[in-house]
Amino acid sequence: MEKSEKDLLESYGFDVDGTMRRFLNNEALYKKCLKKFLDDSSYENLKEAFAQENCSDAFKAAHTMKGFVSNLGINRIYELLIPMVEKLRSQDMSIGNEMEKLDELYKETYKIIEDL
Repeated sequence: MEKSEKDLLESYGFDVDGTMRRFLNNEALYKKCLKKFLDDSSYENLKEAFAQENCSDAFKAAHTMKGFVSNLGINRIYELLIPMVEKLRSQDMSIGNEMEKLDELYKETYKIIEDL
């Protein structure tokens, strides 16, 4: 991975070194998996479930997304999703502020990965 790419990812809170260790330092695999972020539907599923006030589906989508971004080392989104998942687990749909922040982080992350 070019230093500029690594620096960019790290500047947005990606755990590049930790993730590369999980991927056995296989850069091609890491980039391929990062690109899968662009096609993952959990964010859209979460937005839809939240809009419909469907706590069960929102929990499932948030939990799926949390695991996915954790495996990719996308720490800023992961750290935001931790309390969201716990609220939803306890049937608490008061995640409006978190959804606004998630929307911002998701769009930012999407663009970064898309441009790799």
